[in-house]
Amino acid sequence: MHRSSYMALGKVAGYLLLPCLFLLIPTQWFEAHPAPCLYRMLFRRRCPGCGMTRALSCAAHGRFRRALGHNKLVVIVLPLGLLAWVQGLITAMRVYRQPAC
Repeated sequence: MHRSSYMALGKVAGYLLLPCLFLLIPTQWFEAHPAPCLYRMLFRRRCPGCGMTRALSCAAHGRFRRALGHNKLVVIVLPLGLLAWVQGLITAMRVYRQPAC
């Protein structure tokens, strides 16, 4: 196998493992360990992205009302994130399947 094939295979594996890891981490962990927000530290206000990790985790676990409670922008970010994930996975798979020159 060529070096670029190994790199593409690693990308495919990463794209497949990332959602699995996200599903394995319970939402309660994200709620107990909030991410530091530079915007909130500087301006003492919630930024538009505050609560997005918790919202995505809730949505991934099927708790959509709770996800909306954390951040209403999840209805935009989740579909766009899924689209970007699928496109990235397809691209990585195409690169992996290309024969080495």
